[in-house]
Amino acid sequence: MATTSKALETTKEEQTDLSLKEAFQEYVRQMPTESKKAAQPEIAKFVRYLGSDRNINSIIPSEIGEYNETFGAKTATRDATERLASVKLFLAFLKKKDLIQVNLAQHLRLRKSRTNSSRGSKVKLSESNTRSVRLTQSGYNEMTKQLAQLQDERVRIVHDIQRAAADGDVRENAPLEAAREAQGMTIGKIQEIEATLKVAVIIDAKGQDQTRVHIGSKVELTEIGSNKTVKYQLVEPNEANPLANKISIVSPVGSAILGHSLGDEVKVKTPRGEHVFKINKTS
Repeated sequence: MATTSKALETTKEEQTDLSLKEAFQEYVRQMPTESKKAAQPEIAKFVRYLGSDRNINSIIPSEIGEYNETFGAKTATRDATERLASVKLFLAFLKKKDLIQVNLAQHLRLRKSRTNSSRGSKVKLSESNTRSVRLTQSGYNEMTKQLAQLQDERVRIVHDIQRAAADGDVRENAPLEAAREAQGMTIGKIQEIEATLKVAVIIDAKGQDQTRVHIGSKVELTEIGSNKTVKYQLVEPNEANPLANKISIVSPVGSAILGHSLGDEVKVKTPRGEHVFKINKTS
């Protein structure tokens, strides 16, 4: 009896130690086949946004709120609402299975989609929901390169699926399931990049006021108190890459310093408390 109890406890510990990618794979496995095609790419985008290797219990509500603000809160179209609903169901699943301690789903708020019988109103609504995405030249080039790589990857995955499908019973075929999951994530990323490039506008840094912080600005900040200096480039969420010191304009630091001038001291509220940064350089 004690052995059984210990085994159950170990299993629970292993579950709560899941990465976001592993949790995504577990969720997809239990989804009805007819639901996977529509939901999988959007959830895959969410997983990439937060980091596929993240421990699921390290995710905090403010990150869900940021995702909501970036990809859905300002776009109350039926399509956007349905896509966010897929992510909300995924988060609800994690809580229901006791894989996470905090109910993150409640922080992903869905707006009621707007409809209008007037054709003229529909046209205006469509136009208002189509906005350009400002990218740096390097960001645009990187996305174009990544798109080509993903398209090659998609072809390879199709071959993997064909080979796996030829090996025995498709109902219990782990390689086939893994290939299909990879296909869903790859297609989702391709769609995301294609949509971004379609409305992309390259930032002209030369035409901006170099004494103020804009999208595309490279800044040097010093934290008051610790004197720690950091360097960032402010970019749209689509281009954000912390490893390359590119931070999103909707991140705590990015949103706080955007629009400020050289020499300003800016308060930044983060999940770990409030910090004050001085803007030393901007270009």
